[in-house]
Amino acid sequence: MSIKKQESYEETLEKQEAKQSKEATSEEFRQFDDVAEAAKEQELRDEKAKADLALPPDPDALLEVRHLKKYFPLKKSMSGKVLVSLRAVDDVSFKLKAGETIGIVGESGCGKTTLGRTILKLHQPTDGQVFFNGEDIAKFKPAQMRPLRTQMQIIFQDPYSSLPPRSTVGGILSEPVKVHKIVPKNEIKDYVLQIMEMCGLRDYYYERYPHEFSGGQRQRICIARALSVKPKLVICDEPVSALDVSIQAQIINLLRQLQSEHGFTYLFISHDLSVVKHISDRIGVMYLGSMVEFGDKKSIFENPLHPYTQALFSAVPNPNPDVKMNRIVLKGDIPSPANPPKGCKFHTRCPKAMEICSHIAPVYKEYEPGHFTACHCYPQED
Repeated sequence: MSIKKQESYEETLEKQEAKQSKEATSEEFRQFDDVAEAAKEQELRDEKAKADLALPPDPDALLEVRHLKKYFPLKKSMSGKVLVSLRAVDDVSFKLKAGETIGIVGESGCGKTTLGRTILKLHQPTDGQVFFNGEDIAKFKPAQMRPLRTQMQIIFQDPYSSLPPRSTVGGILSEPVKVHKIVPKNEIKDYVLQIMEMCGLRDYYYERYPHEFSGGQRQRICIARALSVKPKLVICDEPVSALDVSIQAQIINLLRQLQSEHGFTYLFISHDLSVVKHISDRIGVMYLGSMVEFGDKKSIFENPLHPYTQALFSAVPNPNPDVKMNRIVLKGDIPSPANPPKGCKFHTRCPKAMEICSHIAPVYKEYEPGHFTACHCYPQED
């Protein structure tokens, strides 16, 4: 026979106050016009982006992204006007200094890969600015981008499909060196062999084909191809997600070693928080196309502010059996980026959601030095 615990007077009073507060908040937003508020918020964001157009680029940043957007049209009218868009990247801003690594984390479908490809102009930005070496490349045409291709490279996620199966390793690595005239023709093979050795590839791999290698070896070939043109910026698009854990460690250590020896700058995209923690200096957390939290590694891991970041970190397994895991389970599915929720995009799954979250989008602002977030749990006034 179970005995029901009797509530204390304080507990009853606390529940009544919480109920009254919720009813008062609901009454406050009963006549609230979500559509008008969303239009007002968008107008304010557009004014902020317009004001930032006049600001000079940061001289200390190799890459500076301001209010970057990438919308994919899903439905058009007969006249060609876009009626419905998928907001893959929605108003993202950050700065990346030379020799630094920024990790971008989030669930699948949050816009991480699209962000990286849009920065490289593999996707044409819908709006916003992308400063590389102090020059805004967002509006550059393909002919203008061609000289910059050697300075900006990408390591793709899948090492199996990103290598041409009918070319040898030597041919794969020699082609960009020839096209961009990195070294004289008579020095190409020696140069390629040096790159292979730098990436942990044996010289006799030169005449072999991609199907003869394991996943880790193929990813080393992809890294060697990206680094063969001496880039300043390398975007790593989940470069270890398709590999075994032991091979992941080898590739991450290789990337760190190459960065320390040659000063490469990385934008590291991943959904694995342990990998991001190992390689990154600063971390950005994305949800549904937007940056919900950004800061240095120590601040993000020791004091995550946004409920979504807290939920992500609660999913990281702890090897210590004596430590109890406080798992935060998010309810519901990720909303469609073609029709994101009004107010805070995360409120439909947030365990701390309040009534205001479903009506008004929170301000993305700095709460600690270099630590930004967008959440109604914190003061919104400037």
